[in-house]
Amino acid sequence: MADRAIRFQPSGSRITYRPDATLLELAREAGVSIESICGGSGKCGKCKVVSTHGKQKLSPTNEIEQSSLRNDEIEAGLRLACQTRVLSEGDIVVLVPEGSRRGHHRLLASGIEPAVELAPAVSKVLLKIPPATLADIRADDDRLLDILNSEAAVRANIAPGVHRLVPSALREKSWEATVTLFRKEELIGIDPGDTTGELLGIAVDLGTTKIVAYLVDLATGSTIGTESCPNPQIPFGEDVMSRITFTAGERDGLDRLQKVAIGAINDMIGRLCSEADRNTVDVLEIVVVGNTAMHHILFGISPVHLATAPYAPVVRKALSVNPGHLGIDIYPFGRVTALPNIAGFVGADAIAVLMSSGLYEQDDIGMMIDIGTNTEIIAGGRDRLISCSCASGPAFEGAHIKNGMRAATGAIERVWIDESARKIHLRTVDDASPKGICGSGIVDAISEMLKCGIISASGAITSAPEEGWNVREGSDRKPEFVLYEPEDNGDGIEVSITQNDVQEIQLAKAAIYTGVSTLLKKLGVDCLDISTVYVAGAFGTYVDTSSAIHIGMYPDIPPERIKFIGNAAGSGARMALKSVEARRLADDLSRKVEYIELASEKDFQSEFAKAMFLPHREPDRFPSANRST
Repeated sequence: MADRAIRFQPSGSRITYRPDATLLELAREAGVSIESICGGSGKCGKCKVVSTHGKQKLSPTNEIEQSSLRNDEIEAGLRLACQTRVLSEGDIVVLVPEGSRRGHHRLLASGIEPAVELAPAVSKVLLKIPPATLADIRADDDRLLDILNSEAAVRANIAPGVHRLVPSALREKSWEATVTLFRKEELIGIDPGDTTGELLGIAVDLGTTKIVAYLVDLATGSTIGTESCPNPQIPFGEDVMSRITFTAGERDGLDRLQKVAIGAINDMIGRLCSEADRNTVDVLEIVVVGNTAMHHILFGISPVHLATAPYAPVVRKALSVNPGHLGIDIYPFGRVTALPNIAGFVGADAIAVLMSSGLYEQDDIGMMIDIGTNTEIIAGGRDRLISCSCASGPAFEGAHIKNGMRAATGAIERVWIDESARKIHLRTVDDASPKGICGSGIVDAISEMLKCGIISASGAITSAPEEGWNVREGSDRKPEFVLYEPEDNGDGIEVSITQNDVQEIQLAKAAIYTGVSTLLKKLGVDCLDISTVYVAGAFGTYVDTSSAIHIGMYPDIPPERIKFIGNAAGSGARMALKSVEARRLADDLSRKVEYIELASEKDFQSEFAKAMFLPHREPDRFPSANRST
């Protein structure tokens, strides 16, 4: 009988043949990491593989591959894993080239965290309980709850399932026991003896691109450990909309997205506890923040209605469930809590960033920007806060960019052009040979090209080779600017900026700037009235401020007014984990923040069109000392 296995090299991973499955699906099931940032639609062209054996058992090259791959790549046998299906069983060997493998991703975990009064939702109380006697034959639960009320002034119910722990816990240490309470309303645990010092929680920032988890000692407020990983939902769709589409188009789409997210969270919980020499059962609560779609998917709530007008979420209020309901591996009677959302595309992560930034208590006008595939902006201060969501797309993560990639090993992250010497200076992640260009690098490149006149204010690549720049005609017969050419027998991959790349960045930055300008008009102020712009997230931290202002992505203010606050969503999640007062603040802010749906604004199209220019079309309204065009 023929070998039904598909082998992926160089890892050597094997998986059983499955009719009509794509190589990308099989690779995912085999634990082989292949770069794919368009959800398997074939648009990004990142999942290039080659079959070294059994290629006749694969589907023929389709139109999507023919348009995404160069002729020389097709002749060399390269295929897109997301488009190539297994048609018949047999021995198939698939080589995953280095450029198609996911490298080490640089993920940002730290952020500014304001101090909060330590008062977590989970707490412990040590009780000395009078033992049962023939003269006092009250039931254990009555005896326990009566003493809890009299000594700790707490009236609580015992959570279902906890009753079975009561008899042994009371008697093992001579009727001295520690009870665990949730919000001082529900008794969720009981241990023999004094365990008041054992109080652990985990905060999770469930981002579209990355997931970060923090193990926190709730008895002291200190963070014990941090773990992070790329969001494993990425292969199903790079951005929020593509994942919503996946849940709508696949019969088990929601279940699959939920399962991989929970699997990643469980893996991080295990690593955090192992490194801290703790047990996962010691973790009593998890507080999660994420955008509204990520929130819904985690809790198994269909996000489909977020994609259509009026874009209303299913849940706005804070949500708290038993971990067993989701399959999360912590104390079984603990809690998994999510902060409240604001609107369909401004979620709990924006609330967390808002709390961390302190914008909500400013007397003057400020702004908070959390840049990602979906960028959230909140502007205002103590008296009024308004928000919007900008579909900035995945271009800053490398999607739809010819040589785009995430901020992983070998990604060009800094670009500076010496105009007089016609020399290009580059810096890559981990100082490795260039493999592509990430978001901060592409913003730098566009800014430098604009300064040097290689592109015009409209974004057109106008320079010619005779001007001393390496500009050539690309495969689409449009001009492209070569950033890096490997030397003979040298390492690295050729990296160029195409006309399409410039347009993708124009679209992304225009979406953000349109959000900025719309909120400022709603507040009746100009850019220079903004005292501080708080920039959150990994991309915002690593991108060069001057470059971002120069191309019109950030508000036109002096660079010193821009403050980077790192992974502020994670900071806000830790604040809420440690403080019930922070949770009350989150609830208040979710009600206070007004939401503006940009697409419904009458001037949206004209504002967006103006913002497409570099930097944009209103120099008189939004003056900038940094603009050179």
